Order: sequence, then C-alpha cells, then structure tokens
Amino acid sequence: MKKIILLIFILIFVVGCSNSKDNPNSRTNSRTQPSGNTTIVRQSVSDNKSNIDKKYRGLQLMSTPQAFRGTWYRSDANSKDTRKLIITKHLIDDSVLYKKVSKIRLDHNSEKQNKEYAGNISIGQVGTIKGRQSLSVRDVLGSVSIIYLVGNFKGHPCLYLAYSFGDYEIHGALFKNPQTAIKYRKYDFSQVK
Repeated sequence: MKKIILLIFILIFVVGCSNSKDNPNSRTNSRTQPSGNTTIVRQSVSDNKSNIDKKYRGLQLMSTPQAFRGTWYRSDANSKDTRKLIITKHLIDDSVLYKKVSKIRLDHNSEKQNKEYAGNISIGQVGTIKGRQSLSVRDVLGSVSIIYLVGNFKGHPCLYLAYSFGDYEIHGALFKNPQTAIKYRKYDFSQVK
C-alpha cells in the first residue's frame, strides 16, 4: 500500500513538473546568485489583461474621482513591508471599474453570468459615508464591498478602509507615502470617526 501511495505522489510530481515546462504562458527568468549558481524562476503570465474597451450588459465604464487616484500604500501590523494599490481613471490595480446603469440582478451562482461577466471587472459606486467622500468597490458578482473613504490622518492624505456590512467601521488606511504606511501599521483605525 505504501508503494502505491509513493508511486501516485511521484506521478503527480512528474506530471506537474512536465506541465509547467510545456506551459506557453510561463516565462523563465534566470538569476545568478553571488556564489555563481544560476537559479531558474518560473513566472506565470496572466492571459486575463485589463480591457477597458469591453462592453457588458447593464454596466458602463466608470471614472474614479480625482481624490482617489494615485498610488497608495498599506502595511500590516506584523510586517515592515508595504503593499501597493494603484487607482487610475478606470482601474483599481488590474480590475476595470464599472457602474450599474440598469436594474440587472447579478448572481454569483449563475453559470451564465459567470461566463458573461468573466474577467477582471468590479462594480463601483461613489457616494458619501460618515461625511466623507467614498468609493465602494466589489467584484462584479460579489456581495461585500471594500469602501475607500477620503481622509487626512495626522496631516497625511489617506484613504480609510471599511467594509459594506455592519456600521461601516474603519479598519485600516492607505497612504501616499510607504514610510507613513509602515509608521502607522499598528494603529487601531477603528478609533477614527
């Protein structure tokens, strides 16, 4: 029995390795380490590029307000690294932003809609929450939105983060400066009103 299990694991490993070599969507980078050894690194290239020209039934391309645009940084309490979020006129990172223009019912359980609305697309809505300009963003077939609220924290322009369920409590912030994001990574933003 142990031999059969071992044989299955070896076959899975061999098949997995051979598929990654034959994958036309992977590219190989080689890096030379200081010791003179060369390390091969495989990276997968996504076929799903952002396409702002694509039309979807019931949706219209959305322009983000100027206050949200730019490169923003965030850090976690247990990390000294930052993560970058880029918001442009029509994109949030690689996701194209649309707004609903008709009363379509989007259902993540619908096989037809999962095919029709496939891709890096999100639904956005601009508004005001707690007296702050807000941008609510969710996956096209998702149910929970991430809400970005324009703010200023201790003299630093920021985007506060909240979720669309509950009382829209602020749970984090993104800053224009990566050092500022690291500085306030352990701050409890739920205290911000």
